[in-house]
Amino acid sequence: MIKITGFRMGHLAKSRLGEAARRVPVLRSRLVARFTDDLRYLHDVLQGTPLRDHYWVWGGMLLGWAREGAILEHDSQDADFAVLDKDFDRLVDAVPTLVRAGFACDRRFVNNDGVITELTFARHGSRFDFFRMFPSGDRLRYYAYSISLKEILELEFTVPIQPVVPFDFIDRTWLKPEDHELELKETYGEWRVPDPDWSYLEAGGLVERRISRHTHFDWRDGELYPRSR
Repeated sequence: MIKITGFRMGHLAKSRLGEAARRVPVLRSRLVARFTDDLRYLHDVLQGTPLRDHYWVWGGMLLGWAREGAILEHDSQDADFAVLDKDFDRLVDAVPTLVRAGFACDRRFVNNDGVITELTFARHGSRFDFFRMFPSGDRLRYYAYSISLKEILELEFTVPIQPVVPFDFIDRTWLKPEDHELELKETYGEWRVPDPDWSYLEAGGLVERRISRHTHFDWRDGELYPRSR
């Protein structure tokens, strides 16, 4: 129990420190600048791995580009990327390269079926999240998690399947959904107008919400696949 509590409290404390720093203009600008540098570095590192051209930008990073042409200041410690299920092994193969480059293994999310659904790396206090996208008809299915001291919720969402196309952002060329406005509308609703009350727990495309059978998702030991129960 101490390990679990320490894990949760440690991550909650880091999150609160980050929120406090973003309220100070000088610190906020420094956080954004460092986060932007780390994103460029991540891009360059992945260029030399099998994951090159097999992942795309979505979530808050896509929203920042589309709405403001910049990293969102309030979301400058988290970057979301997507990887198709068929390309997940490419991400797995890239893990050693990312670790050598200074992106530490942070969290490995596993759904109630025992399937890895997301890998998260950490650098300079920021997280770089890679969501595994599972095709289902004309939609992509993905999972998110709500972690509190009381329980962990597993949330299942979908977004439309789309081709990905290149776009330029922060001096690098990335991939994004072809119709990014459609995806942003499905996820955020009126995405062009900032909504300080928006929560990913209420994102569009929610299919099901259930209690997770896992007690934590700590990946700092670097072990990729869950131990057998």
